[in-house]
Amino acid sequence: MRYQDIKTGLISLFRHDKLDGCMDSEWGFTNGTDREVTKIGYATNLTPETINEAVKYHAELIVTHHDAWGFIYGMKEKCLSLLKESDTAHAFFHAPLDDADFGTSSSLASALHLTNHRKAIPYEEKFLAGVIGTLEQSADFDEFGKRLSHILAEPIKTFKNNEKPIRKICVVTGAGNMTSDIKIAVDNHCDTYLTGEYNLYSQQYAKFAGINLMIGSHTNTEIFGVSELVQRLIGNSGMEAVRLAEENY
Repeated sequence: MRYQDIKTGLISLFRHDKLDGCMDSEWGFTNGTDREVTKIGYATNLTPETINEAVKYHAELIVTHHDAWGFIYGMKEKCLSLLKESDTAHAFFHAPLDDADFGTSSSLASALHLTNHRKAIPYEEKFLAGVIGTLEQSADFDEFGKRLSHILAEPIKTFKNNEKPIRKICVVTGAGNMTSDIKIAVDNHCDTYLTGEYNLYSQQYAKFAGINLMIGSHTNTEIFGVSELVQRLIGNSGMEAVRLAEENY
């Protein structure tokens, strides 16, 4: 598939009102090309390591959730240099992918078999970055923790703050460590809050409010949405997709 067709296809997967007016840090394309793309590498983060992985697999395009962060001083410039040197294109969708019906939180919720999940947790002015859903059958705390760890393919941290069976869960992938976000889950009578980051305040508030806290890595909680985005793009086009190895920060 030609790069310009891929670019059009990616944009078409999102609602235009969610893309219009976004800051440049929320979605975009870098180092565009006019050639045929036969292989896409995907990851949560754009880093020198993921670019080198893409080169190793001869991927002409990298699709990520995050662009290289400008506040990780010097890394964005290094990534731009590597993309240019290797003639590799890059596309990223941050807030629009968090908000999408197939996005980061929704895709992880589906992997956990949450039913009737609906979007929640406001992000900036027009996005919703989390979902609330219900397990078909309630689960024991330890049993569900093991299930989550298996799905994320990594050890997780768990804080048991009530004696209820796990049933209603708020999933906020990535940086869901704000107490204001957890409060929305509490106000919606969730028994468990699942996210990709935590801090002193989120631990204290979860304990005070009596809501279980389960934490995976920012990277692995969000990769499901990136994978779903790429699979929807590829469809039956014959293009190949490869997940690029990255640290599970």
